[in-house]
Order: sequence, then C-alpha cells, then structure tokens
Amino acid sequence: MPSVSLSKIVLVYAFSVVSVIAMLNAEHVPYKLVDNVCQKQGNKQFCLKVLKSDARSKFAKDITTLTKIAVDAAKKNSTATRDYFLGVKTGPPAVLKSLKDCITSYNNVIVNFKISLNEGECSLTGYDIHSAGDEVKSCQAIADSNGAHDSFITARNNITQEFCGLCESLANLMCSKTIA
Repeated sequence: MPSVSLSKIVLVYAFSVVSVIAMLNAEHVPYKLVDNVCQKQGNKQFCLKVLKSDARSKFAKDITTLTKIAVDAAKKNSTATRDYFLGVKTGPPAVLKSLKDCITSYNNVIVNFKISLNEGECSLTGYDIHSAGDEVKSCQAIADSNGAHDSFITARNNITQEFCGLCESLANLMCSKTIA
C-alpha cells in the first residue's frame, strides 16, 4: 500500500477548507439581492440608497425583507414630510392654503404605509402602497390648483412618490414570488 505523506494530507485538507469557504462566501455576497432588485428599478440609485441604508439588506435573502426596509424608510420620510408641513406657519398664501389638505393627505399616506405589511392578503399590501401614492398625488393636485406647484410641497411630494414607486414595485415582486 502506498504511503500518504503528511504534506499531501495537509494540502488536501487546506484545499477542502478553502473550497468550502469560497462556496459559503459566494452565497453570502453582501447586497447581492439588493443589487439584483435595484437593477430592475426605474431609479436604480434611489433604490440602492434606500435599501443599503438599512443593515438588514446586506445579506437579505428574500424580497419581503427588502419590501419591509423600503416601507419603513417610506414611513419615516412621510412622517418627516408631514411634520415639516405642520411646522410651516408663514409663507406664500398658495402654500399655506395647500398645507392643510396636504397634511391630511400625508396622515393617510402614513396610515397606508403602516397597515400595508400587516394585511392578510398580499395583494392588499400593494393596494395600500398604491393608495399612499394616490394621496401624494392628491396633495400635489391641491398644490397645483392653488398655484404652489414650484414650492417645497412639490419637492417633498416628488421624493415621497419615489418611495411609493419603489415600495409598490417591491411589493409586486414579493406578491408574485418573483426571485430577483
């Protein structure tokens, strides 16, 4: 029987360990799912910024996790927008006239985002998020009709609409069970 040298055993063992580590690392590439999903979004950079802002996305394995991250960020943005609107006490009459209704719209946006991931039926998640987007559009229509189109209201609505679009897209992926 041929003898196996200790150096050959060590070499085979080292090669095996390196191979296993390489396979494990291939499965745990940071932001792999985020990168795949964001490639399919209309605003790739916005998607990457939102999803990578949360540590849960680094090794996320499913769209549900990414949807939760986006919805959480959207709630935070919408709450900050509503609170900003509440704090405005002076300004052009068109803006001040618009804010009352826009605050109500943003209260609805926040509620829609809060309930969106607690629905028993997946399709209702997308519906709630879509409804949030409709509320933002309503706020913008009010601002437009009052002559406040180029105000900070429009800028804030545009950002919130980006969040709504991202969340709705992710919810649709989540509900369709499409793997990125």
